[in-house]
Amino acid sequence: MLCHPNIEVHLNTDYFTMKDKMRCKHTYFTGPIDAYFAHMGYKKLEYRSLDFERKVVKDVGLLETYQPKFVVNHPSADTNFTRIVEYKHLLNQTSEHTILFIERSKDGGEPYYPVPNEENKALYRKYQELSEKETNVTFVGRLANYKYFNMDQAILNALELFDKDTGSDKKEKDGPVASCVRN
Repeated sequence: MLCHPNIEVHLNTDYFTMKDKMRCKHTYFTGPIDAYFAHMGYKKLEYRSLDFERKVVKDVGLLETYQPKFVVNHPSADTNFTRIVEYKHLLNQTSEHTILFIERSKDGGEPYYPVPNEENKALYRKYQELSEKETNVTFVGRLANYKYFNMDQAILNALELFDKDTGSDKKEKDGPVASCVRN
């Protein structure tokens, strides 16, 4: 898909240094909504970030793993980390070792999660009002909507907004483009 002649990919590029040079019919903005409207002078929204620690665990056994599943969340206040990811579950390879990534929540750094306190919710509503006045821009995803989405919810959000923007939510379809099961 990224090799399509109508798609240009810019890596390590700040959107705000490029936006005036781009000629897009429509933009799907996935960055922080407060960054998009920084020129308005409003206060910045608060975000939490993550720190990732890579850890190699040796001698776990050829077919053994460190934890029962690929991802294990640790929501307890008794631990200083929130999640452990073990890639050995996905690789379909044998090894005496395994690699873990331990995630820790932190202040500052790259924004990952909104901090949904009352002050931030009120501030987001101001940004949301501004976003509704934008033409040819759709704000998509966790940072642009200042809302926590699981990955399946983020994908559904993008698909639904695209359908709404293109009018395909109103057209009859031969079959589903995507289906989603909600619990």
